[in-house]
Amino acid sequence: MKCFYHPEQDAVGLCPECGKAACTDCMKDVGGGILCKGCIAQRLQAVHAESQAIQQDRQAIIDSARRKLKISKIVFIVFFCIGLLETVALVYASIASKDPQAPGFFVAVLGGLFGSFIVGYIAWSFFWGFPAIWRGLRSILSNMGCFVVLNPLTWLIVFVLFLMVAGFFGEWFSIFGGGLYQYLKFRRIARGEF
Repeated sequence: MKCFYHPEQDAVGLCPECGKAACTDCMKDVGGGILCKGCIAQRLQAVHAESQAIQQDRQAIIDSARRKLKISKIVFIVFFCIGLLETVALVYASIASKDPQAPGFFVAVLGGLFGSFIVGYIAWSFFWGFPAIWRGLRSILSNMGCFVVLNPLTWLIVFVLFLMVAGFFGEWFSIFGGGLYQYLKFRRIARGEF
């Protein structure tokens, strides 16, 4: 019997994977099994393709986290600017007011800036924290089954209550550290630390 790859040489065995006869130069020990060079090349291609797919999935996760980080900055800036509009109105009212109890110019500016920051932080933290609460509530409700017997009005009431509960818990969770935790988690993902 002659080698499939070198017809001038005698074969020393058959490849257990493809059944081709191969000489000593074409048979290699791979992880406890002996394979021909064609099967080894196919395995290497499969491993390379799998590692590329894993790398592409990893890069997609990193890109998604980076996009979410950019969007969160935009959310903060938008709501901070909305707060600044309120600050402008407050400063104008303090200047135009003849009331001695009205806040002064500097108090209005400082209070408005602080309020703008708080508004931006609340929106930013809600952006990060609410999806975690939403996923948790959905998983709880998905295990409860379906209320098929409810009429449409009851479904509407249940839906509105669900949104209210999600919003209430989402806001408290977000403001008191949940939003920051989610942000830090996504920042680690964006850096590739997962």
